[in-house]
Amino acid sequence: MIKCAIFDADGTLINSLHLWRQADEEYMASIGRRLDPEVYKKFEKLTYRQSVSYLKRHYGLEQTEDEISDGVMAIVAKKYDTDVTPRKGIDELLERLLENGIKMAVATANDKKLVCRGLRSTGLRRYFSFVISCDETGAGKDDAEIYVRAAELLGCKPEETLVVEDDKNYIKAARDAGFIAIHVSEMGRLGFGK
Repeated sequence: MIKCAIFDADGTLINSLHLWRQADEEYMASIGRRLDPEVYKKFEKLTYRQSVSYLKRHYGLEQTEDEISDGVMAIVAKKYDTDVTPRKGIDELLERLLENGIKMAVATANDKKLVCRGLRSTGLRRYFSFVISCDETGAGKDDAEIYVRAAELLGCKPEETLVVEDDKNYIKAARDAGFIAIHVSEMGRLGFGK
């Protein structure tokens, strides 16, 4: 029986992934550089902080990691206030889970403050007990530690916790750790939401 649910944020709850690319490109242009498209494949496996470190090393940037992070975050924060939208049908799904007494949390590889900002701007923050980030656990989602920690904080065991993601690698990691893990597009099939 499912007692808890852990959701990814970007691409699962909110439509925001395209904003990161825009912000990265705008930041790099502001310092006279251009991003290679291959960089985004590398970013898929990294936490936010690891991505900033990679940018600095890969491009040999003179800016500190904090300066790079601040520059990108200033751009993307504005976009999270105005351009983030909830994934279609997700609010109905969350409402249904809430009505069924399912405790919920968000597990993200993104910056926690930024995700909270996006959840507030879309009206989705009210559904979740807390937001936890990979930076807090010290490992990427492919490690599954973030799901373990979130389930513990919700007071649930992995086998009674649903993990909803938009990335098949993270779904596999969660399943391997004993969670019930599915792609966000499968929620309707389970009778939750549309």
